[in-house]
Amino acid sequence: MDSETKQCQNCKKDFTIEPDDFAFYEKIKVPSPTWCPDCRMMRRFIWASNRILYRQKFDSGEEGITFYPLGNQHKIYSQEKWWSDDWDPKSYGKEYDFSKSFFEQWLDLFREVPHPTLYTAHATMIDSPYCNGASELKNCYLCFRSDYSENCAYTNTMSRLKDCFDVAFINDSELCYEVVNSNKCYRAFWSQDCDDSHDIWFSKDLTGCFDCMGCINLRNKQYHILNQPYTKEEYAIKVKELNFGSLEKINDFRKKVQELFLTQPRRQFHGRKNVNVVGDYIFNSKNVHDTYMGGNLEDVRYSQLLKSGPARDAYDYTMFGMTSELVYESVWVGLTIRNIKFGFWNYGAHDLEYSFGCHGSGNLFGCVGIRNSEYCILNKQYTKEEYLDLVEKIKKQMMDVPYVDLKKNEYRYGEFFPAEFSPWAYNETSAYEFFPISKEEVVNRGFVWRDDDSRGYESATVSVPDDIKDVTDEILSGILKCDICGKNYKLIKMELEFYRRMNVLIPRQCPLCRDRARIGQLNPIKIFLRNCAKCNKEIETSYAPDRPEIVYCEQCYQQEVA
Repeated sequence: MDSETKQCQNCKKDFTIEPDDFAFYEKIKVPSPTWCPDCRMMRRFIWASNRILYRQKFDSGEEGITFYPLGNQHKIYSQEKWWSDDWDPKSYGKEYDFSKSFFEQWLDLFREVPHPTLYTAHATMIDSPYCNGASELKNCYLCFRSDYSENCAYTNTMSRLKDCFDVAFINDSELCYEVVNSNKCYRAFWSQDCDDSHDIWFSKDLTGCFDCMGCINLRNKQYHILNQPYTKEEYAIKVKELNFGSLEKINDFRKKVQELFLTQPRRQFHGRKNVNVVGDYIFNSKNVHDTYMGGNLEDVRYSQLLKSGPARDAYDYTMFGMTSELVYESVWVGLTIRNIKFGFWNYGAHDLEYSFGCHGSGNLFGCVGIRNSEYCILNKQYTKEEYLDLVEKIKKQMMDVPYVDLKKNEYRYGEFFPAEFSPWAYNETSAYEFFPISKEEVVNRGFVWRDDDSRGYESATVSVPDDIKDVTDEILSGILKCDICGKNYKLIKMELEFYRRMNVLIPRQCPLCRDRARIGQLNPIKIFLRNCAKCNKEIETSYAPDRPEIVYCEQCYQQEVA
């Protein structure tokens, strides 16, 4: 089939569907999309929330922490209750009503069936009650999209860490602080895009390096400061002079680092061991296009944040992975899944469509919270023959009786859930994490914005000294005030012990503002055209043409840096 240009139903901009795209849609038996890739991605991101936590009383009777906002329209059960056999999701089953749109009926079910307070494998969590989107954590605090880690706090998308604080998109590391998009690091601080390195500070794109400060684009180097070599003795003296436990000393050194970084080339995309890949932060992958952050992918397009591969044969797939195949227009699905269409938070499942929170199940359509079952529609049990027959009738009816959202977009079979059905406001979701826009713009685009609660924030009861050596235990009982948003925050004992042990200063911002600043260090989820600064050929890159960095094509970068 030839390429086809369509006008996006949502933003009204033109987008192109390529022959390979049509082949995928035919393979999984879905109509071609009516929304452009960017609008489809944003719609999914508005369903991805786990970072903002609230305390409230649950419908199961307990009080505790959840990421469902206060006053939401959903029943909330504690995790112990939700995962137990004390209730039956099928008791909420409904007969399909052909006089109503599918999406209306699904929304009613979505609001009636209880939801868990948090999305964690709660039986694997030890002393880690304030974490979400997580599993296999021990003694962790405010860790999100994280697993297999111990003694960590304030993390976003990490795996197999120990004693790490304020890190994002990092794996297999220990004793790290303010590190982004790095792997196999030990004692790394304020660094980004580093692998197999230890004892590094304020560095970027290092591999196999140790004892380096303020360096960029180095391979297998030791005792370097601002990319200049030092003897072991000279380096030790310089480290004592710099004293990164002081905010004043950090700011002075960081200014020099930023000046150096602007003189050094950047590669067009962050990635390694790829074949036929166009996208950023991709590794060990093949035939991947228009995709952002993923590993061990094959034949994937328009997807994001699949850090836990492998995944193959997928389009419009956001978050998770871990052995996934034939996934389309889905969020947070994985852990051995196959043929998932329009899914949200499904693990270990196959042949699901329009289903949420359905684990260990197969052949479900429009279900919520079903576990270890097959052949259900709107949580009602059917025989295999009844199920297959009714699903085809429903798909036809979805084409004939669309749901119309508040912006007058029509939702037929083939569309993901409307953003207006999401329990979360724009600024509570991953949409705001990666696309932070003003309240006015959010409302103008037809999304929901949730204002902070009306209580006033208190003044700080303790001041933060410039140097960590001057901080006393009194700070643990005090209230701090964020320099950016004005919200209050506190330190925990494990955190203060880490700062003292590593000689790093106390943060002046709340955990949420710090996390958003780390995400802001990543390149955007967007591909631009610009010219290689060395050979001048046109390249695709995640660096916008008006950014000041020197950007090289992959070939020129490897010639100069490798």
